[in-house]
Amino acid sequence: MKNEKHRTRISIAWQDPAMIQIGKGGVSDNLVKETIRLLKKHNYIKVRMLRSALDAKTKQELMNTLCERTGATFEGLRGNTGVIYKIRAGQGV
Repeated sequence: MKNEKHRTRISIAWQDPAMIQIGKGGVSDNLVKETIRLLKKHNYIKVRMLRSALDAKTKQELMNTLCERTGATFEGLRGNTGVIYKIRAGQGV
């Protein structure tokens, strides 16, 4: 039941507009702070990477860096867009 609910929330997150954009500045401190704020409010967020961000690092590296710095879990990548999530303690899936 919990796993089914989790998959449903992720599929809904893919349909939502991107809440964060990673630009040529990469994964900056301000981007990390804003991502943490959004994860506290929404749990599941969609992240878009602009082409200018992909000059120095790959898509996977950018998403992994963002997840490491925010404590989030990387769900998947479609094109230049990915979904990350963070379940708060006591909330469950």
